Amino acid sequence: MITLNATQIITQEYKGSRNFMTSQVLKYGKITVNMAYELSRGKGIFDESIWGVTIVTLNSDNTITREQEKSQLFHSLVSACDYIEKLKVEYNTSNIDLD
Repeated sequence: MITLNATQIITQEYKGSRNFMTSQVLKYGKITVNMAYELSRGKGIFDESIWGVTIVTLNSDNTITREQEKSQLFHSLVSACDYIEKLKVEYNTSNIDLD
């Protein structure tokens, strides 16, 4: 398997396209060695600020799975960051620097 950083994993899957609701990328990072996230922000349908966390997994055959059930929309940056930390705890990587 090829070792890619979070930006490379996300870019390989989405090829530079942006989510129309949360088009401003704030950060790329990793939940596990093979699971990457994108933290982004944008405006909701009522012009309120929203934040998105998109999750993808790099598989052993170098394909990528979009983890739609793990990708979430939030109404605060704190909630989005808390969710990322929750996933790291769930995967037992909260004390490991994978970014």
